[in-house]
Amino acid sequence: MYRTIPVRARFTSEENAFWLDQCQHASSLINCAVYHIRQTHYTRLQEMDNAYTTYWRADELRCSWKTYQCNSSYPELDKVLKDNPHYKGLAAQAAQQTLKSVGESITSYNGLVKAYYKGEVDRPSLPKYRKKGGLAAVTFPRQALSFKDGYFKPSISKQTKPELIIEIKLKLPDFIDSDWVKQVTIRPCLGEFMIDWVIDDEKKPIKVNPNLDYSHAWSFDHGGTNWLTGVSTRGKSFIIDGRKLKAMNQGYCRLVAKYKQGKPDFYWDSNLNRVQRKRNNQMRDAINKAARFIVNRCLNDKIGNIIIGWNDGHKVGSDMAKVNNQNFVPIPTGRLIARLKQLASEYGIVCTVVEEAYTSKASFLDGDSLHKFGEKPKDWKPSGRRVERGLYKTATGLLINADCNGAANIARKVATQLGVSLVEVGRAVLALPQRYDLFYRLSQSYRRRCADGLLALGAATV
Repeated sequence: MYRTIPVRARFTSEENAFWLDQCQHASSLINCAVYHIRQTHYTRLQEMDNAYTTYWRADELRCSWKTYQCNSSYPELDKVLKDNPHYKGLAAQAAQQTLKSVGESITSYNGLVKAYYKGEVDRPSLPKYRKKGGLAAVTFPRQALSFKDGYFKPSISKQTKPELIIEIKLKLPDFIDSDWVKQVTIRPCLGEFMIDWVIDDEKKPIKVNPNLDYSHAWSFDHGGTNWLTGVSTRGKSFIIDGRKLKAMNQGYCRLVAKYKQGKPDFYWDSNLNRVQRKRNNQMRDAINKAARFIVNRCLNDKIGNIIIGWNDGHKVGSDMAKVNNQNFVPIPTGRLIARLKQLASEYGIVCTVVEEAYTSKASFLDGDSLHKFGEKPKDWKPSGRRVERGLYKTATGLLINADCNGAANIARKVATQLGVSLVEVGRAVLALPQRYDLFYRLSQSYRRRCADGLLALGAATV
């Protein structure tokens, strides 16, 4: 299974100057490739009949080229730019990888052109130029790397060797085997360099785990103060606290506002780089801890399904007032779902994402009907209602946790398709969820016990 492990680089001043030069060459090479693409594309359009069109947009008359697919490709770019000074400033395979990324952008553009004429997307645009003097990532495939004494040595172009440095080394992290490494990328990130180790540890996703019961599931509803609320078909429930995550985002917003006060909109400096790096690390840490905690619960309870409620694009254009937007929109739930899918597949757990429309309004205990977004009948009304923040009252007057009610309804949406029974989900499960704090409550001893349990489970599976 391929995966990417980012590690913060700790270069000497000499190494830092070398990688700065390489990243500048990569950025300039991308601009040269984009220039060639645009020039050849518009030259081709000029030679065509009726390639220029006039049209109305709103109340304005506009003129432009019609949208056609681009015929440029990576082999053409590699042939044309082989003598480019920026191409020669990089190692040959690193330059080829840079041009391949531009070729992938062309392929993506051509796919969007097809979707555009089907009315599925807005009008696409050709790849744009990067900022002059900017930095771009430099990628080395395994063939351009040699390994010796715990270090990988990437290839260096002949033009760069006498000017900057004779030899460059990249220390391999202790937890990565040298045979696993397939690609290494050096990328600029907020005033620093990151090393992305692309590895293949030869682990394959497990389709069916004999130690898990696929007739049971954990269902999750996401929010702000209660980041994730889970309800199990085995009669358990818990809440992953989101208050610490909200405080982190609020602190980040305050610092950004402080450093940008009285400055232009696009102002950025080293202080903002530091604040952004810290916030990104905090979010990444929270995502990994939450994903690992959920997968551990599934393995401990021998549950083979994870169900998550999620509506694509629901954060775009969110209008919940300034404070609520700041507390809800920056929470990286989408990234958590992606991480859960990756981690769950390693243990044979099936992760299902469900459209969650009307799950918070409908009453689970009363068996209210659930509809997809936009398909709700005009005369439909829920049996219960939310009486307070976090408290739901059913038609019979029972009080349950509102988020647990939503999580149970999310499971009910796909219970038939997954063959999951909800018989054990009752009022007691929905009323008293246990709250967990990812940053304080989950002690190091708990993580060690989980790690030992996972090792034992892996040995039993093999």
